[in-house]
Amino acid sequence: MSPDRSCWIYHLARRDGSALFLHPFVKRGSFLDLPAGTELEGYYGREPRVESLSALRTELYRRADEDVRDWINERRFIPRFLFASMIFLVVFLFMSLVVHTPIPLLDELLASGAAGATAFVMAGRFFEKTGVAVQRRDALHAQVDNVLFNESDYVHKLENAFHHLDRTGAAVSSGSADRYNHGYDQDGRYHDGSDETSSLERKLQDLWQDNREETQRVLELLKTLLGVNPWKRAARELRRGRLSRKVEDLVHRGEVEPALITLYDKLRRSAP
Repeated sequence: MSPDRSCWIYHLARRDGSALFLHPFVKRGSFLDLPAGTELEGYYGREPRVESLSALRTELYRRADEDVRDWINERRFIPRFLFASMIFLVVFLFMSLVVHTPIPLLDELLASGAAGATAFVMAGRFFEKTGVAVQRRDALHAQVDNVLFNESDYVHKLENAFHHLDRTGAAVSSGSADRYNHGYDQDGRYHDGSDETSSLERKLQDLWQDNREETQRVLELLKTLLGVNPWKRAARELRRGRLSRKVEDLVHRGEVEPALITLYDKLRRSAP
């Protein structure tokens, strides 16, 4: 987290108007690293749709809830374990001394094991509703609610580069990613000689020269995104030049975006 206690979210509009959001909360537990009082700042080029912002808020709520649930269950693991162990022993003794079963020991173990597992889960749900968990969950929800999106010239430029790569990539078909890799050498530079691609290279270099700090920030967000599946798998297959049927389906459903992967590669390779 930066010294000025800010966290950034970027909205990139696809050519069809649908939204892509870059934010640091893609890994499990990332909300737990968000200090209290940190401001979430949002930036866009093309103005996002209301439904896109609502979907983002719902997603961030869900991720925050998952992180708080993991956090409180980890903190209360020993009490949960002891409670479940106690229930296991009580049921085991009850089944052994009071209930006569056809298969001794096996029935007792099955019944007491099921009771202990149920007690462990129920104790976890109880702790998720305690004051400390609710307080932390509400605090994270409030930080999400307070995010404000502002128009940014920088994001306009970034969107233009993203759209250009999307146009040159065209559609993914027949398991081939060649259209996305066409024209690049091993350093990620075009060598088809067109004025358009040369202009794109200059624009990417200008992003570094004029907005080095913000470009580095976007690069880190893209790196974080591409470090989790299904983006991680899609990036690996795209760089190899062939997409599996599963990744093709993800691309067609809009769950991964090859042009965004290419944008990351080109930004990284054009860094001064």
